[in-house]
Amino acid sequence: MLSCFRQILAQPSIAIDLGTANTRIYASQGENFCEEPTLIRHIRQNQEIQAPDEYLTYINNHLVSSPLRGGVIVDIHNAITLLKPMLRRARTGLRQPVSLACAPTDTTERERKLLTKAVLDAGASQVAIIPEVWAAAVGAGIDVTLPSAQMLIDIGEGVTDMAVIRDGRLVFATATRTACSDLQKAVRTAIISRYKVCLTSAETERLTHELAAENQNNTLADRDIPVRGMDIIRRREVSITVTSREIRNAMNPVLTKILKMIEAGLRKLPKNISCEIVESGICLTGGGSCIRGMDSLIAASTRLDVRVAQDPMHSVINGAIQTLQYWRGKENWWENIAWPSIPS
Repeated sequence: MLSCFRQILAQPSIAIDLGTANTRIYASQGENFCEEPTLIRHIRQNQEIQAPDEYLTYINNHLVSSPLRGGVIVDIHNAITLLKPMLRRARTGLRQPVSLACAPTDTTERERKLLTKAVLDAGASQVAIIPEVWAAAVGAGIDVTLPSAQMLIDIGEGVTDMAVIRDGRLVFATATRTACSDLQKAVRTAIISRYKVCLTSAETERLTHELAAENQNNTLADRDIPVRGMDIIRRREVSITVTSREIRNAMNPVLTKILKMIEAGLRKLPKNISCEIVESGICLTGGGSCIRGMDSLIAASTRLDVRVAQDPMHSVINGAIQTLQYWRGKENWWENIAWPSIPS
């Protein structure tokens, strides 16, 4: 009974990965884990919609938005609305939890303050923030204490983050707020422009994953791909056929921007660190690393060995959990975490 009483009164700790696409929360007490899309529905699911035709029904069912863009909060009210029930479900005991959250390396102090406010207003008592790439490296199984440099690129929904870790420190980081959502937007816009058909999110993601990193060589054999979407002129669902070439052409500018960021970052590295990266290669995490051929595309651009982490979608939250477990038991551990000063 005394043990249960102590557990109820103990201050829990939680790890949060508030991503542009998905939000993941882990509570140390009870080891509770929950994951949900980072979406706010503007039409309640149990609300009866009076729609005169198939088109309006389709639009109403897709009236959702994310409180994040480019990996950072742009809508604080809806970010709190999203986090509050998730923290409530993960919470155990009577005390408000201490939270470890993650943010891209290019975030400003103001953007990190917004993240802190959202987590506090959602029910946490204290918040510490660490770079997402650090958490991703730990979650990917990289030994961050090694004296030789190791590079990680996290391709998320809203930001592509690149960092070099050496001797327990982030020695270099750069990022571009261009990632998977931009690839999908490019595909969706191209289809609407040419066919006046709005694809579902699932169809857009399928096209992106099929073709995003096949190759940027325009001499590839073209092929037809059937897709379904909503015809915005005839206001009904239709099936159309698109070509792999036009999808690649739509996505190439986005892929080029990501590759240029990586190439520019590599050029900025000191010679000794560059030599160490040649030996260790590049580790990929995030949803973008799951796109077929993305590793080959980056390898061809950088001429380095590129590997995908074992569980790339959960590398950030897994690393945050391990970091939380490392600090567990240390009194006021959140006060000792400071955002690193990273040369760019």
